[in-house]
Amino acid sequence: MKSKVGVAIAPLRSGLRWLGQIQPLAMSLPRWNRIYFFAFLATVFAALGYLVLLFVPLVEVEYVTNVDGLLMEEVTRRTLPADGEVLPLLVSLLPVVLTGGMLLVIPRDGAPDRSGKIILWLSTFLIYVFVVILILSIGMLFVPAAILITAAAVGSQVRRRGARSQLAQESKSGSGGGKRRRNNG
Repeated sequence: MKSKVGVAIAPLRSGLRWLGQIQPLAMSLPRWNRIYFFAFLATVFAALGYLVLLFVPLVEVEYVTNVDGLLMEEVTRRTLPADGEVLPLLVSLLPVVLTGGMLLVIPRDGAPDRSGKIILWLSTFLIYVFVVILILSIGMLFVPAAILITAAAVGSQVRRRGARSQLAQESKSGSGGGKRRRNNG
């Protein structure tokens, strides 16, 4: 006969075994630069926002009919494509194209060059303009993409500590690797 504690711990042990299988999966994932990772997540969230526009019923249509002197209201919900709204769908492709374009400009394993940073900041500005102009209708769907592309843009300006910073610290140690004085007198 098993004790109650042993029965309660058995599912926990099986869950911990499953948790141990996640680490090999994480080790097999590609190693991306943090800037590319933020741009990739921004693209994913922009695509999710666009899919919400395609498949979630966002349009509400009211029908008022007069039946025997009584007003009857009927409310139906439709998706944007079912309602024939093509312009919001075309305009909403802008964040998806801008964030997807960032994946082409930013290298996966290193920091972007100067032109990549300029394109990254320009895309960030354009996405924020899009969100602010359309905030009352569809802009709210693309706020997570704007935040993540901002993280990528700011991350491109911040230098990571690495071998260069270690060399700079070694030269300040007083062993004579620093700048020499011009006036020795």
